[in-house]
Amino acid sequence: MPGSLPEFIRALFWDVDPDSVDLDRHQNYVLGRVMSRGGWAAMRWLRETYEAAAIADYLVDRGDQLPPRERAYWSLITSTKVDDESGGGRPRWTAP
Repeated sequence: MPGSLPEFIRALFWDVDPDSVDLDRHQNYVLGRVMSRGGWAAMRWLRETYEAAAIADYLVDRGDQLPPRERAYWSLITSTKVDDESGGGRPRWTAP
């Protein structure tokens, strides 16, 4: 696994010094940020950088932090069953 964020990913980490992000130590932070805000190139980078099992584990443990659309995409990509409740801080448009 490469040790630093590529240039095209760095803009996703505007709130920290991108040089301080360690891909191993900050794995959940990187996964969450790229999974929720990354474009197509960032998603491809994430799949090349982290094993599918690590992405699936993130979905199981923290997937409720992702917006529903992104959670559904990553669930499909990793063949991971996740609940389909709304999440990610977006409002429900239908009554529970």
